[in-house]
Amino acid sequence: MGKRQILRSGIVLAAIFAVAVFASSGSVMAASKNCSNLGTWHGVVDSGATYMVTITRGQSATVGQFVAEWVLWDPTLNQAFPTAVRTTNPLGVWEKVNGKEFKFTWIAYGLDGNGAPLYTIRASGISLLVNCDELHLTYVTEVFSPLDISMESPIATFCGSGTETRMQLVQATCPQ
Repeated sequence: MGKRQILRSGIVLAAIFAVAVFASSGSVMAASKNCSNLGTWHGVVDSGATYMVTITRGQSATVGQFVAEWVLWDPTLNQAFPTAVRTTNPLGVWEKVNGKEFKFTWIAYGLDGNGAPLYTIRASGISLLVNCDELHLTYVTEVFSPLDISMESPIATFCGSGTETRMQLVQATCPQ
């Protein structure tokens, strides 16, 4: 076997090995032992609400912010606000507790058909990295009248749990 054949065989074997390693890892993050909550996640909670959330780093690696978008959500809060037609997308902050645990808080507003606020909701909780591609969370959601929530008590509170799954990077190809 010539040097070129040996070199080609080595390159082919390295490529096959690399594909096998990354294909079994699920994601680049899963191949790493240093998991992070940063990224885009699909979430579902026990009430049936679903959402997408993008978590970003803040001033340091231990704090940051996130933006969520409702996919499935009841703006009437189970008919407690029957004239509500939409809830704004949650905006929030997070803080790292330890290597796998994070605290979070977010706020959103329930609006009527004219865009007037009917309520403010604030959720806070803990998320736990089960593995690099899955988070489990528990939360408390507080409902306030649409005034300054720092000056009043919630009019309702409910608790729950859910899971988030990391969005995977895929490269689809068109059929020939």
